[in-house]
Amino acid sequence: MEFLHEVLRAGEAARRTAVPNDPTGTAGRRAYEAHVRTLRELHIEHKRWARLVHGRLELVCNEDRSMAMGVMVGDSATGRASLFPRNARRRGAATEQVTRANEGEGAPHMQTALFAAGAGPKGVSLSEEEAHAVKTWFLLSYRTQIGETVRIDCELSRPKRFADGFVVEWGKRIPLPALTMDGIEPLNDDGPGEINIPVDFR
Repeated sequence: MEFLHEVLRAGEAARRTAVPNDPTGTAGRRAYEAHVRTLRELHIEHKRWARLVHGRLELVCNEDRSMAMGVMVGDSATGRASLFPRNARRRGAATEQVTRANEGEGAPHMQTALFAAGAGPKGVSLSEEEAHAVKTWFLLSYRTQIGETVRIDCELSRPKRFADGFVVEWGKRIPLPALTMDGIEPLNDDGPGEINIPVDFR
């Protein structure tokens, strides 16, 4: 849990660097990038995991390549054991493929080339057998802002069934305590005017 909350903190910090003149969606993209980077950095440094590009999913996987982990934005049911969360945005074939692999469905149509692409330096590629065997989990998060406080509900969950771009059943869910952060600052707040610093030339 310590690692996963740190991942969410990094995403929130990155989100807050966006300003109104940035392109639409900048805050969310920066949060996602920080989530992925921090998830990888912590697990690579402390657990000897490795970077993995699994299909088009940006993941990190353990040493024996039996488990991988990524990030996903959920809906308002995220982190609530009595409710059923869904991914907030439609996802594609790569999520469907890892969901099938989670359930041991090594389907013939799964494209191994997608799984093996893009590992890069210090990353790993999966063989066809490994791609069909790896179990993929997602750190699911849902962000709510009330005044100057942000609450991020979260869980670590493994998708079981996927349909029409959405996870419709989870194999296992581990709800985590919500993360709260305050100190939201106005975006692009540079003060009333220019900052003048007197310099005494000699």
